[in-house]
Amino acid sequence: MTGLLAGDDLLARAEAALAVALPEALGLEFVDPYAPLDGVVLPVAGIAVTPAATAHGAALGAAIELAGYLAVLPTLSAAQHAVTHQISTQYLRQARAGRRVRVVGRLARRGREVAFVTVTASLEDGPDRPVALSQVTKSVVGAS
Repeated sequence: MTGLLAGDDLLARAEAALAVALPEALGLEFVDPYAPLDGVVLPVAGIAVTPAATAHGAALGAAIELAGYLAVLPTLSAAQHAVTHQISTQYLRQARAGRRVRVVGRLARRGREVAFVTVTASLEDGPDRPVALSQVTKSVVGAS
């Protein structure tokens, strides 16, 4: 693979993914704005909160999907994208309203047309206590 995303191009693609309406509405933000591959943070607030005052599973799912994409991003060329075609998530514990959940993806394997990512969502102030664990499979689409 030649011409992989890096530097300003990688940052621009990551920022574009974060600016999609759903992540924006949820208030997702990069753990570090200058290192988007470090994952995202989901504030458990607003539309991300259930009536039980915990993080909504769908909000966590959106953060998990984005973190999975960010993990694959440095393996893509400018002409490629990665789309989720399978995701399996185990929700392990609640994240109460007012907390922040850090969501980080790690690329396990990248083939020509598919990438496998492990994503961990943990309380920001308790990384040893995961809220959710996911396996995400991404299809790589576009020119090679």
